[in-house]
Order: sequence, then C-alpha cells, then structure tokens
Amino acid sequence: MERIMTLLQISAKIDLRLNKGASADYDNLWSYVKQEAFNKAVNEWVRRQYHGTNMKQEGDEETTIRVDDLQILLKTDSLSFRDKGDYVQTNRLPSDYLYYKRLTPFVSKGNCTNVKIKSHLKEEANVDDLLPSMPSFDFEETFHTLIANRAHVYHAKDFTVDKIELTYYRKPIFYEFRPAKLETVVEFKDDICELLVDEACTIIASDIESLNAKALTEQRKESNN
Repeated sequence: MERIMTLLQISAKIDLRLNKGASADYDNLWSYVKQEAFNKAVNEWVRRQYHGTNMKQEGDEETTIRVDDLQILLKTDSLSFRDKGDYVQTNRLPSDYLYYKRLTPFVSKGNCTNVKIKSHLKEEANVDDLLPSMPSFDFEETFHTLIANRAHVYHAKDFTVDKIELTYYRKPIFYEFRPAKLETVVEFKDDICELLVDEACTIIASDIESLNAKALTEQRKESNN
C-alpha cells in the first residue's frame, strides 16, 4: 500500500474526529498539541507492536501483519569495536537505535576469514557460565550481551572478530506540525495512519478531560492487536 498521507491530512482528521465527539471543545487546536499527541501516538503504537499487549503475548514477528507493519523501521548498520580480552566491545549503539533485532559477527581463524557466525543475546549475569563452552569457531556460534548502550561480543580468544552488523528497529521520524512541514508524507501505511490518528485523538481528549470524546475515539483506536 502506497504511503501518501500527509501531516496536513492528519491534522484535518484530528480536527474532524474530535469535533464530532464534542462540537466546540476542540476548535482551533494549537499545532503543538497535535504534534505532541501524534508523535506520542506513533511511539506508543510502535512499542505495542514490538512488545505485544498483556492480553495477547505477540511480539514483533508473531504475525505477518506485524512483520509488514514494522519492517519499514528495520535497519542494519556496522558497528566499530575494540578488543577487551575475552570479548570485543562495540562503540555506542546508533543514535537512532530503538529496539534490538539481531547482531551478526563476521570472524576469522587460521585460513578461514570473514565467516558469518550466529550470536545469541544473553544476560550479563550468565557470562561466566557460558564462557567455557559457547564461543566456538567450529560450531559457528557465540554470544553477546548489551550493556551501557554497547554490545560485548565474546570470542574467548578462539577466533578474531572482523566485523559486527547490528540489525535493529530505528526510532520513527519526529513529525513537526508547523506550516512549512505539513506536506510531509508520514512514513507509515495509510491504514496505520488511521490508527495513529485515533490514538492521538484519545491522548488529546484525555489531556483536555473530555470523557465523551475520549470514549468515542477509544472505540476506534487499536487497543489490542
């Protein structure tokens, strides 16, 4: 589905839906109010799709719809690093990093170079238990942890790490509801934009404490996935 909805359309939809709920309560909404509510709605929707709801424990790739909805935010970057003995420590994660997806090391040993191996994300508390057996060039696997916004990729001197690729969900675009930016096209599909508009309306209605408008918009927004 082509992404064609602009911020101007989003703004108009917010006005229309809120004023249907309570005729005069939302006339002449300030742009910053819409901006705050819409960007908050985007962030909350993304987190819900990634984490799932308490009622339905569905993560980011549990259904085809979720894969399709979130794939626009997936990104792969190479991480620079330095050796720290039993592991390499990467530089800080990218500034647009939001959620983790996968980390892939490329390693060398002897005459074998640039071998792609599997790395498992593990808890920092389990490092000592894993070190004796997990980093293995022969079995093409190792493990890593995330700490202080960096990755520790363990090699236990069994191989040399040549390159590290991080696949992650980036932060969504921040949308500015000012005249010069209203022709900006929202990066999400139009059906998702409709859900985001409903969520933004709920946020605004809650802030203004209009129970009538909040009830109407709550009925339309995606509460459970």
